Amino acid sequence: MTIQRERPGTMVELITKAKERIVPKSGVVLVPYQAEWGAPDTLVKITSYDERVAETFGEVDNIELASEGGATILAYRITNGNAKKAEYTQADAIKIEALYPGLRGNELKISISPSTAEPGKKEIQVKGPIKIEKFSFADAAELVAKTSQSLYVRATKTGDVAITDVAETALTGGTTGNTGLTSTDATKLFTAVSGADFDTMYLPFDDPAITISAKQFIKDRRSLSKKLSTLVIAGKEADDENMTKHIERSVSMNARYVVNCAIAGTHTNGKSYSSLQWAAWLAGMLAATPANQSLTGVIVPLKKALRDWGHGDIIGALSSGTLIATRDGDVYIIESAVNTLSVIGPNEREDYGKIRVSMTMDQIVNDMNAVGKKYKGKLSNNDLGGAVFVGGCKLYLEERERQGAIDTGWTFTDKKNGEGDRRGFLLSARPLDAIEYFEIDWEVI
Repeated sequence: MTIQRERPGTMVELITKAKERIVPKSGVVLVPYQAEWGAPDTLVKITSYDERVAETFGEVDNIELASEGGATILAYRITNGNAKKAEYTQADAIKIEALYPGLRGNELKISISPSTAEPGKKEIQVKGPIKIEKFSFADAAELVAKTSQSLYVRATKTGDVAITDVAETALTGGTTGNTGLTSTDATKLFTAVSGADFDTMYLPFDDPAITISAKQFIKDRRSLSKKLSTLVIAGKEADDENMTKHIERSVSMNARYVVNCAIAGTHTNGKSYSSLQWAAWLAGMLAATPANQSLTGVIVPLKKALRDWGHGDIIGALSSGTLIATRDGDVYIIESAVNTLSVIGPNEREDYGKIRVSMTMDQIVNDMNAVGKKYKGKLSNNDLGGAVFVGGCKLYLEERERQGAIDTGWTFTDKKNGEGDRRGFLLSARPLDAIEYFEIDWEVI
């Protein structure tokens, strides 16, 4: 009975995941950042502009860049653990604290006066960068309840003394949690996000040693945790005009799950960004682009590149797996959506060096594993249980074929090798890439 009950669920969930993969903006990008506002050392999922404003006031460039393609943001504010919240207190009555620790809290201002909206009550006014909030309250308990909805502060009752009026005053005592990003921060970050689900990860570090550690982190997630994702890296700002440095970074990675960003220059918003910042934009675009589309030829919101690459640089970038933007008329486009795989190793092929192919492979494995994990323990380890999972996966793969993610002729079979709590399955399929080179032979007659 259990098997029969779960059968439709397995199939429905796999079909749902397949259809999600060609919906723009369905991917997730992990964006670590440093700022003076935001939940510290915590993963926060952000799906809209309003949520970004509430979490970061819309002031964190890396998050704003990563969101341009519409991907879901998985934000992680890196701090050194020493950040403190700004506050205002009335002894034995209330304490009003900034929602998050950091220097930004010192800019918040509060005032307490008789309420004009509800006579007989008091009103607290909170001034912040987004809007002015007003909450009427009769006592400390109601103030605590009302401020639980604030973008800026939280109130705590500290005693039974009556709350008194106060003229506009700033919160004080907020301290920064920001220091220069170090290898310790990177280790802490990798540990914190190791179990999270995301399609791409933006790396905000330009230290080559940390970049190598990040590659190993992604590799371990893939092999040990079966969580497949793509890492997007860049280099030091001082090297952004040096293609040799970009190429060296790509060669040192040489992995289909690492993309090296060599885009740098002035954004159409008027701000100039280094390749390390543009990598956040690229990571977001990779996550947001539907699996049946390629990023090759996609317009980059670049007003003026830091350097317009010559033919030799472009060929060097393509050969090494370095992703660049090149001028095409009045705009800049992604020359070719490549990852850093340039030297093919065991169980690898040339087409694995293309982002669309690599990410399609990852998506299929992630989708099947995700549904398999949800239904583990609910299907008997026999031919019937195997058939249920095979049936669901075949429907999923049929949908991916219709989307143009994989070619016709694929197979998915049960190895029928069930023993104990393990069972093997075999998928044979060719992921499809986009046509980038049109080789036309003209026979003049």
